[in-house]
Parts: sequence; structure tokens; C-alpha cells
Amino acid sequence: MDLVLFADALEHLCRIHRLLRLPRGNALLVGVGGSGKQSLTRLAAYTAECTIFQITLTRTYGEPEFKEDLKTMYNSLGKQKVVFLFTDQHVADEGFLELINNLLTMGMVPALYAEDERESLIGSVRKEIREKGLPDSRDACWSYFVEKSRDNLHIVLAMSPVGEDLRRRCRNFPGMVNSTVIDWFTPWPEEALESVATKFLESVDIPEENRAHITKHMMFVHQSVVDSSRDFELQLRRHNYVTPKNYLNYISSYKLQLASKRSNNDEMVKRLDGGLKKLIQAAADVALMKTELAKQTVVVEQKTKDCAELLATITTNTADATVKQQAATEQEETLGTQSEQITEQKAIAEEKLGMALPALEEASAALS
Repeated sequence: MDLVLFADALEHLCRIHRLLRLPRGNALLVGVGGSGKQSLTRLAAYTAECTIFQITLTRTYGEPEFKEDLKTMYNSLGKQKVVFLFTDQHVADEGFLELINNLLTMGMVPALYAEDERESLIGSVRKEIREKGLPDSRDACWSYFVEKSRDNLHIVLAMSPVGEDLRRRCRNFPGMVNSTVIDWFTPWPEEALESVATKFLESVDIPEENRAHITKHMMFVHQSVVDSSRDFELQLRRHNYVTPKNYLNYISSYKLQLASKRSNNDEMVKRLDGGLKKLIQAAADVALMKTELAKQTVVVEQKTKDCAELLATITTNTADATVKQQAATEQEETLGTQSEQITEQKAIAEEKLGMALPALEEASAALS
């Protein structure tokens, strides 16, 4: 158990331990949830060399099952001291408290055992009775077993004062008050609040200069809720119970929230670090690209210059070709004109030749 034994807790621990060291020492621990009733009882039982016995509730758990658990407990009472820790959470049936009232007042539940079971228990103590020189009659053996079990049994009732249940139960079952020592668990003092906060925060990574301030702030918040609950009760006649369990939950919630926020911050730092690394890599890549660009720019400029010179040459050659083409066109036109003149002259010559041929043929014929 993770306990903080401040002064108030040590006082309760000593009271419970003193009761457990006494034969038939029973206790009624009254306090709100989270006051430490069960934890201190377990620690006191350990120091007093007692065994803790508790019932385990189930959906079908009732009075028959409760009696069977009591039989199991009584079977171990002859060998060792047992602390029967019973809380208000275990009251599944009000009949349970009637049986516990019988345990407190008489030490035994009437008609708990059948006759054959009683005979077995009587036989288990008969040898011990004879060694002590006591009468070993059946009734004497049963009374000896009950008294011995009663001496070894310590009933610790852990009850909450919230509501009317405890008051009504004490009226209906007076053994809860008459056969027990009542120990009131009052609200934790400031010393307890500070000790508990310090203990549960000592494993948390907090700057030392802030640790005391955080502890004081937790005490202040809890105490302010207590004060506000008092004002709430005065104004609206309604009680709001602020328990030590609330304080423990408050500390646990703070630890969980702190761990969650730190985890989120670490995740954001990782993302930011990754982004910065990518930016740095991008800057390096851009610088390399700028260097490559500068080199390529020189090449492009040289290529541009060469292209400009080639373009100028092509332009000059194009101009020369245009001039030559124009001269060729003019020459072609001149040749075309001359060709037409030749064609015309040819036609005239052919015409004249056609006219001269008949005369030539006549002259040739005359000669022949």
C-alpha cells in the first residue's frame, strides 16, 4: 500500500492497533470515503499479526452466502487472530447487520451451524479442553469454542456518516455502538494535505522551485472547495461532502493532465523539429540549386550569344539569298520576255518559210 503516515493517520493507526491487541477488541470507524479507514485497518492488522477477512459481493450474494462466509471465518479463528473488515459497501442486505450485531454482542450467530457441523467443531477443541483440565461436556466444549473464537475475532466496521443510514443502523443494531470503540475520522488537516500532496508528487518531474507552490495551490483549492461547501449548506440547506478521496483524485488528475500535456508538447516539439529539419534541408537544396542555376545560366548565356550570332549570320544570308532570288526573278522575267519574242519570231519565220516552200518546190521541179 502506498500510504502517507502523517500525524493524524498515525493517531488512528495506534488506536486501531491497540484495539486489535486486546481480546475482543472491536472498532467502529466513522468517516467519509477516502479517509483511510480500510488502509489503516489493514496496516494495523499486519502489525498486530492478524489476518484480514472480507466478503466478496456478487450479483446473487445474499444472507445464505454471508453465513457460509462466516462459517469459513470461524473455521480459521481457532488457529489465528482474524480481523473481519466490514464496510457500508458490503451491506447488500440489512440482515447482514443483524448477524454482525449478534457477533458483537454474543460472539456467535444463532443457528449458524447444523448439528453435525457443531459436533465437528466441538471435537476439534475437546483435546485442548482436556489438556487445560476443564470439563469436556458437549455444552462446555461449545462454549469454549465460542469464547475462544470471540477472543480471536476483531470486527472493524468502516462506515460513512453521510446521510441517515448510519444513525438508523445504530438505533436498530445497538451492538454497533455498545460493543465497539468508535473512532471518528475527521477531515484531513493542512499538515495531512501537504504531506499527501508532497508524497504523491515526489515522483513527478517538477522544477524544485515550483514544487512547494504547486503543493500549496492544491491545498488552497481543496480548502476553498470545503469553505464553499459550507456556504452552500448555509444558503441552500444542502450538504456537499468534500472527502479526502476527492483530494486524492484531484492529485491523480493533475498528474494525468501533466503527463498528457507534456506528451502533447513532446509530440509538438518533434513535429516542429521535423519541420525545421525539413526547412534546413530545403534551404540546403535551394542553395545547391542556386549554384547549379548559376552554372547553367552561364551556359545558357553562351548558348544565347551563339544563337544570336547564328541568327545574325542567318539573317545576313537570308538577305543575300533574297537579293539573289530577286535578281533571279528579274532574270527569269527577262528570259520570259525574250522567250516570247523568240516564239513570235519563230512563228513569223515559219510563216515565211511556209510561203517560200511552194516556190522552192516549183523551182526544184523545174530543174528536174
